[in-house]
Amino acid sequence: MTGFGTVTRLDPRRTDAVVFDADGVLTDSLPLRTAAWRDTLHAFTAQYARVTGETRPPLDASADLPAHLASLLDEDIAAALLHPPSHRIDLATCHLGPAEADLRRILARHEDQRFMELLDSEGLEARPGVHQALLDLRGAGVAVGAFSSSGHCGSMLHRAGLDQLVEVFVDAEDTKHYGLAGPPSPALLQLLLRLLHTRPERAALFADTPAVLEAGERSGFALIIAVDHHDQERARLLSDREPLVHDLGRTEEKAGRPMPLGL
Repeated sequence: MTGFGTVTRLDPRRTDAVVFDADGVLTDSLPLRTAAWRDTLHAFTAQYARVTGETRPPLDASADLPAHLASLLDEDIAAALLHPPSHRIDLATCHLGPAEADLRRILARHEDQRFMELLDSEGLEARPGVHQALLDLRGAGVAVGAFSSSGHCGSMLHRAGLDQLVEVFVDAEDTKHYGLAGPPSPALLQLLLRLLHTRPERAALFADTPAVLEAGERSGFALIIAVDHHDQERARLLSDREPLVHDLGRTEEKAGRPMPLGL
C-alpha cells in the first residue's frame, strides 16, 4: 500500500498473522490511562504538599501523558513524568522518602490500580471498524495477535468484545514474567510472534506510536502500518511513516485474491 488513507492489501497467501496494538489501534485506552496518571500524580503532589508545606499547581493531563508515552511500560512513563520537560524531579528527592527507582514503582502500581478501577467503571469500546476487520482476517485464515504496554490486555479485549477474535495477546505482565523490556525494544513483539508460531517476514503490524513502530521494525515485520486515527498529534508524530492510514474503517475482499483491508 502507498498513499495516505488508502486501502492496505494483505495477501493471506503471504501473511500468516497480523498483530495489533490493543491500546491504540483496537481500542482507545489513552483517555483512561491519562485519567489514571492524572489521579495518581494529583495524589502524589497532594502528599508532597502535606509533607513539605509547598503546593504545586494542578497537573495538565494532556501535557502529562501525550500520545507518544502511551506505548511505554508504566515505570517508563513514571520516569518520563519525573524528569524534564515535566520538571518534577524535585518531587522525588527525599521529601517522601523513597529513592527515585522505588518511587517509579510506587507510582506505576498506583496508576495500574486506578486504571483497572476506571476500566471497570467506564468500560472500553473497540474502535470503529475493528470487529469487521478482525472477522475478515480470521475468515481468510490469518491469525490475529494483540499486545498492550499495560498489564491488562485480556481485560481490555474482553470489555471491548474482542477477546473471541484475538488468538494470542501479550502485555506488561509478560515483560515482568520473562524479564523483557518494553517498546521500543522488540522483545514483547518477538514473544508474540513466537506464541503465534509466525515468522516476522510472514506478519504485519498495525500501531499508532513511534515506539511500537520502531519495535516492529527491529522485529523484522514484513509490513508495518502506522495508524493516526485522524488525530493531529499522532499525525504529527507519524508524519514520516509510510504507509500511514486513518483507521480500521472498511474492508473489501476478492475471493482467492489478496484481501484489501481498509484501514
